[in-house]
Amino acid sequence: MNSRKNISRVLSALGIACAALVISYYCTNLNFVISGEKTTLKYWSAFSDWISPGKSKLSAEDVVFINVAHDKQLVDITDEFGILLGNAAITNRQKLSKLLAIIDKSDSYQYVMLDVFFESGYETEVDSALFDLISNMKRIVIPKHTDGTLGSIILTSKAAYADYATSINENDFTKYQLFRKDGPSMPLKSYSETTGNIVKKVGLWYVDNGGLARKVVFPKMYVRIDSPYRLDGQKAYLNLGADILDVAEDVDWGNFFKGKYIVIGSFVGDDIHTTYADDLPGSLINYNVYLSLMKGQHKIPFILVIVYFLIFYAMAYLLLSGGTNASQSLTWVWAKLFVLYSIILTIVCIFVFMIWGQAHDIFITSTFFSIVDLVNRRIKAKKESHA
Repeated sequence: MNSRKNISRVLSALGIACAALVISYYCTNLNFVISGEKTTLKYWSAFSDWISPGKSKLSAEDVVFINVAHDKQLVDITDEFGILLGNAAITNRQKLSKLLAIIDKSDSYQYVMLDVFFESGYETEVDSALFDLISNMKRIVIPKHTDGTLGSIILTSKAAYADYATSINENDFTKYQLFRKDGPSMPLKSYSETTGNIVKKVGLWYVDNGGLARKVVFPKMYVRIDSPYRLDGQKAYLNLGADILDVAEDVDWGNFFKGKYIVIGSFVGDDIHTTYADDLPGSLINYNVYLSLMKGQHKIPFILVIVYFLIFYAMAYLLLSGGTNASQSLTWVWAKLFVLYSIILTIVCIFVFMIWGQAHDIFITSTFFSIVDLVNRRIKAKKESHA
């Protein structure tokens, strides 16, 4: 009899563990944070910076950041009838065209992430030449948004989404959505074009080069810019006009950009977003997401699946072996169970993020185990009452 009970318990625990794996995968793939992950990652990020200060400081070896926030021009804005409404300040497109021509001429750069939105209705006299240049560059991505239209159809092949998904009660950035509507995000397009790997949906799952992957990523903020200057005294970012186009001395730009990623955007001003780690410009968030993809943080290693399964199986087996708590109220038992599983899964989340750079849903998975545990205790209590 005991042997039969043990077999039943093992099989039930296996079923619960498999269900928990699917639920965790599905909930983590949601485009927004449900609960728990942001706080966990925020404290882990602060602790990581404390034990290893300076590890996220900027390096100029692989990437060049170019700030366009100080290079603006005024353009006229009209309504649908062509009536002048006023004007608006946008990134100076003539200066941007000169910069891209320099980069394109060198042809030795790795990739360009150009975080400047060329929205329809904001027109300049250099748009045609600029858009032709962008469309003919070999390695470049530009943003598009769900609430705006690109200024020219020839930009479509170079554009990818740069929108950040949040939940109703969460406005800060924690999770990055790799897919948006009918296309990839900027970091995902950059990743695919520089590696040749395609993240796609196969049935209920997402895969990358045959391996299990997620459609979202909790990016580690590897690179941050705290001030205009790095610790070594060099500039953290170059200003488009003052540091590149207006310099008096001759610069060998081909050699300067050789082998480097070039990230162009506003590093000061109104394009600053609150993340779980720090306040960062949107272009830097996109670059950190790209780094996270290059380090495989969207992929789910088989060993991680095994680790999750063993943890979920152990939790399931222990809860099936638990008592009834028949004398305690339903609310009190529920509260204790939810806190218990939340603590366990938070600890697991910290170690998984530390080792593999990934996070998982805490709230829904804790709720699932709490419900299963509670139902199991009530069933046992009912059986004991009839015994």
